[in-house]
Amino acid sequence: MDKEKVAVGLWLFGKLSDRFTTYHGSRTLEEKMEEASKIKQIQGLEVMYPVDFRDEEIDKFKGLLKGHNLKVASVIADHFCDPKWMHGSFTSSDRKIREDAIQLTKRAMDVSRQLECPQVNLWLGQDGYDYLFQTDYKVSWDWLIEGIKTCAEYQPEVKVAVEYKIKEPRTHIFISTVGKAMLLANAVNLKNVGVTLDIGHALFCGENPSESLILLDRWGKLFHLHLNDNYREWDHDMIVGSVNFWDYLELFFWLKKIKYEGWYSLDVYPYREDVVSACQQSIENMRTLVGLVDKLGVDKLTTIVQERDAAKTAEVLRGIFK
Repeated sequence: MDKEKVAVGLWLFGKLSDRFTTYHGSRTLEEKMEEASKIKQIQGLEVMYPVDFRDEEIDKFKGLLKGHNLKVASVIADHFCDPKWMHGSFTSSDRKIREDAIQLTKRAMDVSRQLECPQVNLWLGQDGYDYLFQTDYKVSWDWLIEGIKTCAEYQPEVKVAVEYKIKEPRTHIFISTVGKAMLLANAVNLKNVGVTLDIGHALFCGENPSESLILLDRWGKLFHLHLNDNYREWDHDMIVGSVNFWDYLELFFWLKKIKYEGWYSLDVYPYREDVVSACQQSIENMRTLVGLVDKLGVDKLTTIVQERDAAKTAEVLRGIFK
């Protein structure tokens, strides 16, 4: 990844816990920045607002960014950690909570501009349901569309990237697949509303990440990219390319084909591993995959795609081992 813009989530260098134990303890903002800066070849950070820093720390954070020669790739508005969102943010039945979700997003948009990163990420993991007969689907989708449209209209020059995931923490998340994410973006019908493609989430919901990539690119809705890996039955957030090697090889081929110029943002959760090392290995795996695409050649790979001969494809792909 010598030319590509690589970022990593700042939250990874703080407290990491699952529902059983805490694996890495809390750190100060300065300590998290120091750890993140140890990763070679990163140019940016993805941050959660207001989890990673508070309003009164923005100037300090900007100074730390400058000191470590890093930029901000995206600002994630926290609509999922605070218990107030447990019954939904944009789709809560409480009008005050819905308004809070809109105001938080608008504030995150303001912060993104202050950090010279005109993009916010919306992962609405608490907006969904757990049981049948628990929600009014029509009303909930109306609130989703209206709420995100209100936010997008607030600052048209700031991109709003909606991230989808099929489940967790809710058993059913409303924005669960690439199709639903695009449906939402098209329903809002504003140029600054698009989608974040999280490769692990695509794998988790049974998608082919490359097809999802092309669908989003085809309609101009590919705003951001999260990279991680899993065994397809849960969102494990593992080292990039450690499980689904061939899917990632195809993905990097198509990223070259569409001339993707956005951020490659690491969203891994190395609970039991050293965080810096796990992120570094993700980058090294990404460099290897890009190198293999270059070795095989985009033109040659394009030809085998067009020929649709699975046996010939297997033969060509084995060329990476020669």
